[in-house]
Amino acid sequence: MDNRPASDRSVFIPIFIGFASVLGICLVLFAARLGASRGNIQSGETETPIKYQFLATEPGIALPTDVLPVTATEIPTLAIIDLPPTLTATVVPTLVVVPNATNVPATASPTALVLNITYDDADFKFNYTGNWIGQSGVSGTYQNTLHVSSTIGDSVQLSFVGQKIRMVYQAGPSLGTIAIKLDGVDFTLDQFAPATLRSEWESPVLVLSSHTLTITHISGGSINLDTIAVLDVSTPTPTSTPTSTATP
Repeated sequence: MDNRPASDRSVFIPIFIGFASVLGICLVLFAARLGASRGNIQSGETETPIKYQFLATEPGIALPTDVLPVTATEIPTLAIIDLPPTLTATVVPTLVVVPNATNVPATASPTALVLNITYDDADFKFNYTGNWIGQSGVSGTYQNTLHVSSTIGDSVQLSFVGQKIRMVYQAGPSLGTIAIKLDGVDFTLDQFAPATLRSEWESPVLVLSSHTLTITHISGGSINLDTIAVLDVSTPTPTSTPTSTATP
């Protein structure tokens, strides 16, 4: 027998794979060449007019009709106007400091306001609290009216501007006592009298300013109110001057 070496078949596997790869590449190039030659088809003009029409082969596609001419629409042009800037006024407070102004004495100035105003008991400026009763047709009173209180604790209040007031009431045998509060200062007035008569009470002179008067029924029988008059005082009135101290 011949002692020939056996051939190694594993050597043919890479050779076969390489041959198949080269063959595949040639087929791909051939297919690409064939497709390019079919796409280059030259078109020429013909004498037969051809009218194209789209076929509605897909749902929702409308057939074309005669094309209407497109009309141009004019678009208005907006004109931009430059407006002048708005000016805003700013108020800057001014602080005035008086240097070394301490213990400035008050100066006297004559009263220039002529008052002499009389408020009837029925005037809306009176603020009555409690069980006051308004009476009319009362002889001997201002405008024949009178406000009467028979309940202790009833009060009436009046705010006014002036320096002095005069309260007019009707005194009598069965009348009681009232408390008068004027800017925190208390006075007491007994309206009792042996006989019925017209009486009055005057306040001390005040600073020309706004004041508050409160009258309260505190004891005894009934009390009443006829009028309150704001009097004109022609004497000089002390005017307070604010004191300012400069801070270095």
